[in-house]
Amino acid sequence: MRREMIEILEKISLFKGLDYSVLADISLLCNAIELTDGEELICEHDDCGWDLFILTKGNVEVISRSSASINGEVVLSKKDKDIFGEVSWLVRQPRTATVRSVGTVEAVKIDGDKLMEYMEHDTRTGFIIAQRIACLLAGRLKHTDDLLKQLLWNGCI
Repeated sequence: MRREMIEILEKISLFKGLDYSVLADISLLCNAIELTDGEELICEHDDCGWDLFILTKGNVEVISRSSASINGEVVLSKKDKDIFGEVSWLVRQPRTATVRSVGTVEAVKIDGDKLMEYMEHDTRTGFIIAQRIACLLAGRLKHTDDLLKQLLWNGCI
């Protein structure tokens, strides 16, 4: 089972290329989970735990109810190998959206508190993971910026 978890982790951009021993350590912080259609994995505004999730099979939809202009609609979908829960984990704030399964979903739940402790203990690995999360968030910010520019250009806002 642990070997399978290591194989999953080494395919994820956040952990790709890390030493086998590091992946083995991180795999001990992980649990495989399965959801059926419509189950909520993360609930918006929840502040109970700071776990990270990796989608390994299936699709989820991300729903936000915190904006009057969005009004509980699906704001995006995520597919295999996507990471989610990283914003709350990083800033220790309540969840920013609800994540709900579409069909059967398999995911990996990473204990966020223990991962943070591990990163503080192994600062080299911690820096690599933090840098990769920063790049992930920067990419998402750039994508959001591009969408906003399109909306402004088309007079939708």
